[in-house]
Amino acid sequence: MSVDHASNLQALVKRLTSKAEDAEPTQRFCVGPDDPMTDPICDELIWSFLVWEAGEKRAAALASKLCETFVDLNEFRVCLTGELASFFGPTYPKAAERADRMRSSLNDIFQREHEVSLKSLSSMNKRDAKAYLESLEGIPSYVVCRTLLLGLGGHAFPLDNRLLKLLASEQAIADSETVESGSSWLERQIRSGDAAPAFVAIEAWAASQAGARSKSTKKATKKVTKKSGSTS
Repeated sequence: MSVDHASNLQALVKRLTSKAEDAEPTQRFCVGPDDPMTDPICDELIWSFLVWEAGEKRAAALASKLCETFVDLNEFRVCLTGELASFFGPTYPKAAERADRMRSSLNDIFQREHEVSLKSLSSMNKRDAKAYLESLEGIPSYVVCRTLLLGLGGHAFPLDNRLLKLLASEQAIADSETVESGSSWLERQIRSGDAAPAFVAIEAWAASQAGARSKSTKKATKKVTKKSGSTS
């Protein structure tokens, strides 16, 4: 019997968006007169880079560290890849790859704009803005789509392997889909006006699932520790 992934997706999105209406937004970057994240589009790009394959909860902790460590994004941009990988830490997913990609993208932006800013994209049409983002050196498709969707109000659906596996576990997307093909499929399934709230709800769901797995792992570890202690 064939699975109706489209119907499963719509049912999941409906359930998640109804739950997400009262959800508190994730704390992102520091705010105030010394906030280095003064460009909302670049803010979205940096945040998307931190969330990519890691999730919002881990990204939030790292974002606070970023604001405490660097004066502005230009200081972050000129760090060596090894220094950035150390900044992310050994347990952060894809630390070395993330560092290399972020550094490449930010340096590419600086070469084009003569500053670490994406304000110029606000005056472009969405197709040109997407093409600009896609052409940045090192940028993952998830970061392109998330920046376009939430930073510029364009139509896209961000997807990384983390979200792909979660949606596949609910049969809301086919197991055979890749990140790229799955993102395109999701974009076709969810209308432009519904894409942003649907994506935000799915990310919140992913964060809650990650939190539940973390608690379960800690409980299992405590049980093993107690059992080991009782037999010694």
